[in-house]
Amino acid sequence: MNVTSNVNILLVSSDLPSFVARDLKILRERHNVVIRFVHHLNPFRFLGDVRALWHADFLFLWFATIYALPLVILARILGKRTVTVVGGYEAANEPEIGYGSARSPFLRRLVRWIPVLSDQVLAVSRASEREILRNIAIAPNKVRLLYHGFEDIPVEGRTSRNPMVVNVGHVSDETWKKKGIYDLILTAEQMPEVQFMHIGSLRINVTAKLGRPLPPNLTFVGQVPFEQLGRYLSGAKVYVQLSRHESFGCSVAEAMLFRCIPVVSNAAALLEVVGDCGIIIESRETSDVVAAIRRALAMPDSEGDRARQRILTHFPYERRRDGLLQIIDELARK
Repeated sequence: MNVTSNVNILLVSSDLPSFVARDLKILRERHNVVIRFVHHLNPFRFLGDVRALWHADFLFLWFATIYALPLVILARILGKRTVTVVGGYEAANEPEIGYGSARSPFLRRLVRWIPVLSDQVLAVSRASEREILRNIAIAPNKVRLLYHGFEDIPVEGRTSRNPMVVNVGHVSDETWKKKGIYDLILTAEQMPEVQFMHIGSLRINVTAKLGRPLPPNLTFVGQVPFEQLGRYLSGAKVYVQLSRHESFGCSVAEAMLFRCIPVVSNAAALLEVVGDCGIIIESRETSDVVAAIRRALAMPDSEGDRARQRILTHFPYERRRDGLLQIIDELARK
């Protein structure tokens, strides 16, 4: 395959989670990449975004947020190629938890212009691909499935794991139900003999939100650098994710890399990530979650080895890298 020489790419995202950072690293292997963050409509920041786009050959958009729509329109006018990776919110329609752009006909029409004007739209799971086609309704030949990819992170040799349950992700009003934070607290209350730990930024007062003291066996660590996350995951036996919607579930995959046994809800892409490793919960009733975690805690540590191998086999970093770079090559030659 002919390889395109370096092109200039403007990568736009709302923030820099681990999966966006991995794509940035991949694109920088071969191309010149400038990254800018778009959180809201700001005329002064937009001028800087326009300057960056003017000097770019490609716009690589992570999350089809409406705040990036002016840039996508401008890229089209200027003849720049646009690749958009759709996250979870943009294509979701989950009225029971108040989640997803597709809940609103007006917002859905606005968001839809981003993939319509893009040259390539990437889905990170089959569940996400189905949601994009169903709720955004764009041409199927414009959407390409490209799973997240994970590097073979060095993990210490097998040791007996602590009977600890861990969960990762930021805590906000939005994630309280969507990511199952409230369910996690209810579960910890029913398992006082087991240590629970949550890692991630706290954007709300959890105790005030709950309306009562937190169980003493549940610790909210707060945000830690990604490089230190492995130290916490390596010490836990079970990773729990009780989400009501997931376009992929990178935190689950990263925990599995560190040999945590996953216990997850049956929400969207989580089934693709976990496969036959760990436990998938059909119900979020606290008693059912407690029973599933007890089963996972009783499993041999070798189940953690299976979980790690599944991620390395089914979601390798190399596949994501080769896929992204190939897409840029294909579009650059058009």
